[in-house]
Amino acid sequence: MKKKDVNNEDYKQLRLWVRMLASSTRISQVLNKRMKENTPLTLAKFDVLVAIDRTPAGVITMSELSRMLLVSNANTTGMVSRLMKDGFVGKWALPTDRRVYSVAMTRKGRKVLKHAIVIHKGWVDELLGNIAENEFDGLITLFSGLKKDLSTIKA
Repeated sequence: MKKKDVNNEDYKQLRLWVRMLASSTRISQVLNKRMKENTPLTLAKFDVLVAIDRTPAGVITMSELSRMLLVSNANTTGMVSRLMKDGFVGKWALPTDRRVYSVAMTRKGRKVLKHAIVIHKGWVDELLGNIAENEFDGLITLFSGLKKDLSTIKA
């Protein structure tokens, strides 16, 4: 059987996908390692706190948090439990429906997140520092469009 030439035109999308995935994975590895070395957070915990922080009232239900993070309810439950153990979030059942839980950051969680956001931004600036300034708007538009298109596809 003849080996396929993945450098031909038919494989451009596959080559793009592999490069996007490799880049994203490497960035996540570096950020997670640095986050664990310089804060009491992992990158996953940081992402949960940022998601909570982005809500208008600083309170979010567990289901909404799962949807926002694009992870399962079980994954969210485990992460919130670990954040509660760390003293970074609180969780309570809604009085109107005891099956629905809400989550909010504690004062300690907000303090840790504030510090982590500052250093995280510096790391992202460093990791994306080889992208020319005039390319950012086009890349943001490109990936925003891709995200929107992909949101219409059922998983």
